[in-house]
Amino acid sequence: MIIKFTAYTQRPTTGVWFTLNMPVKLTEKWQIHNDGSYRTLGNRISASQYLYRTGIRYQINPSLSVATGVAFFFTRTSFDKENHEFGREFRTWQELLYQKQIGAKLQWVNRFRSEQRFFEATKRKEAFTGHRFRLRSALVIQISKSWSFNVSEEYFRQAAHHDFSFDQNRVITTAIYQINHSAQLQAGYMWLLWPHSSSQHLATFTLQKTISLHGADKR
Repeated sequence: MIIKFTAYTQRPTTGVWFTLNMPVKLTEKWQIHNDGSYRTLGNRISASQYLYRTGIRYQINPSLSVATGVAFFFTRTSFDKENHEFGREFRTWQELLYQKQIGAKLQWVNRFRSEQRFFEATKRKEAFTGHRFRLRSALVIQISKSWSFNVSEEYFRQAAHHDFSFDQNRVITTAIYQINHSAQLQAGYMWLLWPHSSSQHLATFTLQKTISLHGADKR
């Protein structure tokens, strides 16, 4: 009984993340950010977490953009499959994105994001707040007109409970198929390292569709 209980309450070592990205281009400079995600509890279809993030992005020049917005997260309060309680989290976030073209086939993408996280009380935890910093660096390799490959690493550090400590680290490889000028499919693998050397192996699937509301690209 103890072994069975422990297996259900420990963090699963695997999982699947499904994501839909749907940015809306208002003008050449302004864009609405939209993304939602459903993340499974291990190999089961049951949700471990689901979220919606939105905001506004301003393109300073072809290489540099800034963004800010809010997000809503719903996260299972334990890894016991019989637990159906989800904790609610509200976030505000700010982002700086820099992209540099290196030759004809290679792009270097760097993103810095800060997040203010507000967790509501649950049966297992009191309400608390955290301030998290995220730094991601990625290389995007263009293989052909339709295919590209992305490899990235993202480091997280968070201030919470009077402590500023390591939160997580993600290493991601992704294959990207360009369906047309405004839509793409992504499939990848993520190794996610948590504190205390706990880790997960995750499959990721993303559909991205850009909606343009101006000019010749209006769709």
